[in-house]
Amino acid sequence: MKICLMCDLHLCTDLATTQYKALDFAVKDILIERPDAVIYAGDVTCDGNAEVYYTFLLKMQSLGIPFFYIPGNSDLRDESTCDRLSKLASPTKNTVGDITVFAINDCDGTITDDELTALESADENSIVFMHRPMAQLTPPWNEKMLAWHSRHSKTAVFFGHKHASTKNGYVFGLQCIDPDKSIGEKPNIAYYDTETRELRKSFFFSSVPTDLYGYMGLSCYDIRANIELAIKHGLKNLELRKSCIDEDREELVRLIASWREAGGKNLSIHLPDVSYEGGEVVSDPRLCEYAELARILSANRFTQHVPKVSVKTVRENKDVLPSIALALSRVFNTVESDIVIGVENMHMTKKDTPDENRRFGYIPEECLEFINHLSKTCIHKVGFNFDIGHARNNPPYNQQYQISTWMSIMGKHIVGYHMHQVNSFGNGIENHLAFENVYSRLISLSSFFIAWNDGQINKAPVIFEMRPKDAYETTLNTFAYHKKRTVFDLHAHTYFSNCSEDDPRGLADAAVSAGLSLFAITDHRHGIKERVSEYVKMVRSLADEYKNRLRILCGIEIATLPYKFDPNVAEVVGDCDFCLIEHIDEPESTVGKNLFEFARSLGIRCGIAHTDLFKYCDIYGYDYLEFFRNLADAGIFWELNVNRDSTHNYVEHKYVRDFMTDRSKIDIIKKSGVYISIGFDSHIHEEYDAERVHAAYDFLVENEINTADKLFGGYEK
Repeated sequence: MKICLMCDLHLCTDLATTQYKALDFAVKDILIERPDAVIYAGDVTCDGNAEVYYTFLLKMQSLGIPFFYIPGNSDLRDESTCDRLSKLASPTKNTVGDITVFAINDCDGTITDDELTALESADENSIVFMHRPMAQLTPPWNEKMLAWHSRHSKTAVFFGHKHASTKNGYVFGLQCIDPDKSIGEKPNIAYYDTETRELRKSFFFSSVPTDLYGYMGLSCYDIRANIELAIKHGLKNLELRKSCIDEDREELVRLIASWREAGGKNLSIHLPDVSYEGGEVVSDPRLCEYAELARILSANRFTQHVPKVSVKTVRENKDVLPSIALALSRVFNTVESDIVIGVENMHMTKKDTPDENRRFGYIPEECLEFINHLSKTCIHKVGFNFDIGHARNNPPYNQQYQISTWMSIMGKHIVGYHMHQVNSFGNGIENHLAFENVYSRLISLSSFFIAWNDGQINKAPVIFEMRPKDAYETTLNTFAYHKKRTVFDLHAHTYFSNCSEDDPRGLADAAVSAGLSLFAITDHRHGIKERVSEYVKMVRSLADEYKNRLRILCGIEIATLPYKFDPNVAEVVGDCDFCLIEHIDEPESTVGKNLFEFARSLGIRCGIAHTDLFKYCDIYGYDYLEFFRNLADAGIFWELNVNRDSTHNYVEHKYVRDFMTDRSKIDIIKKSGVYISIGFDSHIHEEYDAERVHAAYDFLVENEINTADKLFGGYEK
């Protein structure tokens, strides 16, 4: 049997957040996979909203698949609903076919004696799911549960809560599906095979956007060292801290000039805080000097924290925000060149309490309120500088206002970003740390990547703001790892193929969102017919339109079955970059064993599409190694077709899995030197599964197999 497991979605009331996109992904994947049951291991909501919880349950129950669930700790955060939601759980003991499923309702950290008694009947064919790890239950339940497990070590136990995937024997920690919090890897759901006892993940895809690198920059705590680092890494964006006003002016001008000569484009100055005391606006007495420095350095923007005043002060005196906005505008307006003002959100500190005495600007609506006041008096563009670390390190407001919620509300107001990792320890949180992984604790950047690619948030300078020594190097190396991954796909179809009606631009957008470096449209020759020149013109125009985000090639797929074959094909492929040849292993193929002769006759680089070439060798009695060496010598590449979509009835190509799991075949391909391509063979871009393409690319790189993208030159992200 196949059991789907998922957990930790943390839905809020805002339907535009990426958590709802993750839910849509999960539902779609479940309907494709049709598991025998679906298990949800807690944390449906981020804050215990009962309406959100009930809506989720109805959605999952409407799938027509047995559904078992328990609430989690975050579902108990609303005192008015926690009692109701804590009682909402599947019965402890459930049956699916010949499998017994135990739902352990540990949302409050405890379990009951009745649940423990029921668990004694569990065996190695049973499934137990709970929200927390057994060891993290409240004493004495943790000890009782661990003692039970020592007697039932072969029973499969699944839990959520940790937001990371783990495995210890038959105890599985489930990855969360929340894109804001997925640790160590992309968010995913999982499928458990009760016969093999293996867990297979299905990922809600996100990757570092290919165009993000051009927006990255540093905030200069150590001006000389940080500018030199920015030059070393070719960063086009830079931020000077408020301390820059005390730097030697000539030296500062020289350093900024050196950075610009190396390609630097966007310079920001982070200004001191402004407050309101005794009926007066209080700001740094040298604020006008910052405006003068901006003119000298040709700065492009200012970053300004929300005013350092309490919510109570703002609400009791309606003149506070307008007065602060006017005072700042008088300074900003002295800068004649175009600049952008980014108003930055702040976060709770140890001195704050979540009431009207806290500082103003900890939630999106307050930031937007001040932006609107400043926009009325400032002649320059005013927007939102989104500090992702501040949004995450903002309890208890980060429960209702998650990173995704901030992006949904403020996305189109964003003019810049501050980005740093935060870490919890004891009773506190440490800020301004390095990103050692883009999917890490406490900030996973999955939702940011998705929102960036989907256009939910504006593309603007992304300034890393980190203080520990080597934090910038660590972070830049983390992103450099992703930048060097030149993932590619050389097989996709548009409306020029008679088996597809797909829009080329939608397909290209899907490739960009997939983080690809190289992409090819390869419509069928028998679909294009007499429209070859029109087809090539379309692809070339698309390639020019997307040249700053993606390199697009023009390919063509040639059928070799008699009823689809064009004997004059060699006359029409010359304007394309390459062709894919299909059906050569079919008995009716017009090519058959004459592959090399046919490829030479085309006068263009060729690849073999979705064909088991080891089987082909068996048909014609070819030695494997010799055949693939001949392919390499002839410049013919072989495609790993990783398609799985409705056009192909979600059937995977068996030869791909056979090859990727057969060490002897992998060694033959390595020794032969043949180049391998990846193709999703897309016909409907909404069904594009980027994770399958990325997984194939990683397989090729890890096994040091020649990748076909190298045959067409590189692409600089």
